[in-house]
Amino acid sequence: MTTKTYLNYEKIGHIVQITLNRPEKLNALNKNMVEALYNAWNEFELDDDARVAVIAGEGRAFSAGVDITDPTPVVRSVPGIGREVTKPIIAAVNGHCVGVGLVIAFMSDIRIAEENAIFMYPEAKLGITGGMGSLLSKYIPLGIALEMLMVGDGIPAQRAYEVGLANRVVPVGKGLEAAMEMAEKIANNAPMAVQALKKLARDTSIMEATGVGTKITSAIAVSADAQEGFNAFKEKRSPVFTGK
Repeated sequence: MTTKTYLNYEKIGHIVQITLNRPEKLNALNKNMVEALYNAWNEFELDDDARVAVIAGEGRAFSAGVDITDPTPVVRSVPGIGREVTKPIIAAVNGHCVGVGLVIAFMSDIRIAEENAIFMYPEAKLGITGGMGSLLSKYIPLGIALEMLMVGDGIPAQRAYEVGLANRVVPVGKGLEAAMEMAEKIANNAPMAVQALKKLARDTSIMEATGVGTKITSAIAVSADAQEGFNAFKEKRSPVFTGK
């Protein structure tokens, strides 16, 4: 485990576990924490052996958003905005998931919510906005997104599940465990296919663009992993994927 002042970075097999580690401030982001998160995403993306990341919060919250006593630009902390991350990310959300914490969660690919999770974007109540919250409308129905953004009240885990913001709701204290179990399943799948599916799902226009989607899928079709998956199916065994 790499223990840093503001987060823990641990690699377990092909899975990277990133834990926001400022529990006394409910994992509110200050300048140092933003940089630590940017570096964590960068390290994960550049590690060819890392296939899935799980992000969680230490203590009673996932993240309370920006630390208002030490406000700082937070865009670098957000996967897919501050740093492109082509590999899958699972957010294990407990307690409050507020502001940029919510953005980090919905910019992750899958969200596991503990029963005590609260998802909130309160910028309208504060009279400010960095704009990133508007991307919420890509992940849940527009009316629900606008209600969350313009009213600023939080929604509980069960409501988040009902509107598609949370993939699963699990008992308090079981979020990280559930996220790691799912990460293990993803890590056992073919990395090239997983990353291609993330890319194509996040930008469906790629498949509509002449030749672009075909170029991506054609490269996978002739990969060693594709042959291994086919052989394993025929031989009734578990495949061993290498990402090549």
